[in-house]
Amino acid sequence: MKLSPIVKHLALVGGGHSHLSVLRQFGMKPIPGLALTLISREVVTPYSGSMPAFIAGDYSFDDMHIDLRPLAQFAGARLIQTEVKHIDLDQRVIKFDDRPDLPFDLLSLNIGSHPKRDLIAGANEHALAVKPIDRFLESWSTIKSAAVAAIQAGKDYTLSIVGGGPASVELAFSMQVAINKAAQATATAENQEEEGAKEKLRGKLLVRIVTADSHLLNLHNERGRQFALLELTRRGIEVVLNAMVVRIEKGKVILADETTLGADAIIYATGASLPDWPFDCGLQRCEDGFIEVKPSLQTSSHDFVFAAGDAATIQKEPRPKSGVYAVRQGKVLAENLRRYATGRKLKTYFPQKQALALISMGNHEAIATRGAWFLSGKQMWRLKDFIDRRFVEKFSRLPEMPAQLDIASGLIDQKAEQRLRNHAMRCAGCGAKVASSVLEEVLQELPDPSGEDVLTSPGGIEDASQIKLADGRILLQSLDFIKAFTQDPWLFGMIATNHCLSDIFAMGVQPHSALAVAGLPFAEKRYAKQQLRELMLGCSYALQENDCKLIGGHSAEAEQLQFGLSVNGFATQEAILSKSNIKAGDVLILSKPLGSGTLLAADMRYRARHAWIEALYTSMLASNRDASQVLVRHGANACTDITGFGLFGHLLEMLSDAELGLLLNLDAIPAFDGALSTLEQGIISSLHNDNALNAARIENKEAFARHAKYPLLFDPQTAGGLLASVPESQAYNCLQELQAAGLNDAAIIGSVTADTAILLS
Repeated sequence: MKLSPIVKHLALVGGGHSHLSVLRQFGMKPIPGLALTLISREVVTPYSGSMPAFIAGDYSFDDMHIDLRPLAQFAGARLIQTEVKHIDLDQRVIKFDDRPDLPFDLLSLNIGSHPKRDLIAGANEHALAVKPIDRFLESWSTIKSAAVAAIQAGKDYTLSIVGGGPASVELAFSMQVAINKAAQATATAENQEEEGAKEKLRGKLLVRIVTADSHLLNLHNERGRQFALLELTRRGIEVVLNAMVVRIEKGKVILADETTLGADAIIYATGASLPDWPFDCGLQRCEDGFIEVKPSLQTSSHDFVFAAGDAATIQKEPRPKSGVYAVRQGKVLAENLRRYATGRKLKTYFPQKQALALISMGNHEAIATRGAWFLSGKQMWRLKDFIDRRFVEKFSRLPEMPAQLDIASGLIDQKAEQRLRNHAMRCAGCGAKVASSVLEEVLQELPDPSGEDVLTSPGGIEDASQIKLADGRILLQSLDFIKAFTQDPWLFGMIATNHCLSDIFAMGVQPHSALAVAGLPFAEKRYAKQQLRELMLGCSYALQENDCKLIGGHSAEAEQLQFGLSVNGFATQEAILSKSNIKAGDVLILSKPLGSGTLLAADMRYRARHAWIEALYTSMLASNRDASQVLVRHGANACTDITGFGLFGHLLEMLSDAELGLLLNLDAIPAFDGALSTLEQGIISSLHNDNALNAARIENKEAFARHAKYPLLFDPQTAGGLLASVPESQAYNCLQELQAAGLNDAAIIGSVTADTAILLS
């Protein structure tokens, strides 16, 4: 049997172009024993080369963005979304403000650059920097709307761009096209509404480039520079050369000769720079202000730290801060990180002397230069379009690496083998539970546990056991244990804890204390310690939020990270919510959306968007305590938490032996963003099909089997919400209070009926 204990840890800081290649290469060819972590402020990261086409309206958001989550999943990397401000290189520890410190053995920085903010007084307060791109794009939509509104109101609008490089030229072209196109579309719509009316007086858009240089595009050849200037002038874009900007005020660009240029919006794309924190950590600063690296891309000050892209400058080989070079560095960086981690000789990166530059003109034409070579026109746009789209697709459409199923030939028939292969990639969280049918059959063979002090409900199994104490109180005890669905022990610890507390909350009781059980993957001692530390800190944090004490536990090695809690609570008999005490006429209320099973399955297959999983995690991190208290206050008759057996499986548990039925409104069931999309693609949890066997109880299932939300009934949930039956008279107020408590997706999804039919509507 092969064992791959974790013995080293590689941390990638930044989601730049070079690290995209590193992640893809490590996904294609992992290093057994090496843990990988990606830390990035942006997870849906923009590709700068596609931004002009996006601004001009030729590309969609997805066309210019790369979602790092599927890429990190593909590489088997932990993904941490935050901004790094300090790294202790002596101790090899990354420090965070909002989570436990992270030790590492090997570090790579690909953090990009920003315009030099301190070059121009007032730039931070009164102008918009072109980087970070995500923040720029947020503000660009506001500028565009303001410009269109001004033009439609008959006012002129001036947009000034400070800087004379390729970014300024591309922005001038694409912004002019975008604003004029939007203004024209608005005017056309208004004229159509006011048939026969004269066209309204329209203002004009003035786009201006201001640069201290004597010509545009300093690093490009003369033919390219002259063509760009002529084309800008032809389109009415003003170019102000030899104009040193010394100060920016609100609505004003002030030059060294005291000339003042008015502007409604000001953007600056001046020379690139880095923040000070990498150098405060002890890295060597090159003469140009960037991290100095050797030809191996190792920093000159620390062999175990690598840097690439805009953040780095190679000794004696300076190059422009352009994504072209970062992309080329990615392959060598990935190889050298692999070689350094495994103790082998490193390769030398040879930067190209000249790079092909493609500058979009916003009208499906582009300028191309390389050395003395120059071309322009539609063919160059098509080349740029091909290169940019191919780059984004390379890191967005990832090959699915199928799970291996090792079964000797002849052990089972082909049908059984195919069934196992279909779900060889086993889900985690509650998707890894044993099927309810299997569990029920086994439990029926066990002796009845009831007695004088062990209480059981008439309807069957409750969410927690009940033990009657000598003082008349009831001790409630629950046990839950799940496999990790994330590479992040700290995050998993918090979510798993919330999940385990839900059984007690579902019974309307406050958890008192808990015992923990942890399964840790085989790893070198210091790495195992770090995993356990993060896991238990996450657990402790969630327990403290819920006023529950950790009083003990147990740990052992396991094939993958696992965690669970045995939770205690105390209550009087009359205060306990039963799972099976539903009443005819009750209204069914669900406190959280459904769909975690399919989303986590999609995440495992690199097919989930970060926005979907981020929203899912936010819900999973939310305790069910508030929901429990609201439901108790509004006289809920019965309650349970939705976990592995899905909504419908838990509804059947609530019905138990009661002679009652249900009417469920499929349209009303809330779903997590992305869940219906992944279900439509056929992505389901490995427990889903077993849960779906319960569909035989639905009398009109054929009429609704193609409904988009029908599969949600059987989707296993992890850290899911509470499901309660509430008297009809209290239902509306209960729902309003749940939503006021922050459970915005809480919904009334059906009702309990006096007959035994289970129907969908």
